[in-house]
Amino acid sequence: YMMEVRMGRVSHPTAWSQVPMWSTSHVIGNVVLESESDGAWVVRSRFHMMELRRDTVRHFGGTYRHTLVRERGQLKIKLQRVDLFNSQAPFDYVLQVWV
Repeated sequence: YMMEVRMGRVSHPTAWSQVPMWSTSHVIGNVVLESESDGAWVVRSRFHMMELRRDTVRHFGGTYRHTLVRERGQLKIKLQRVDLFNSQAPFDYVLQVWV
């Protein structure tokens, strides 16, 4: 039964792993240092992202919040949070029913 479910997922017309024609464009701005403490920095920024898939363009926008820490002389992302502006909207790939 599980093999049948897997085959249904892979052969579904909107299976992401089976359709390589996909690209995005990101614009990031309004980068602000929110806080700094004990070797950690919290940085906030705004973003707009366009996704092209199967000749359809979708737009996403919102806020990034990154917590940065220094490791071996380099800044590393410890935590990344994304708050979508349109998070209440339905997304077709999230609502798909795999039977």
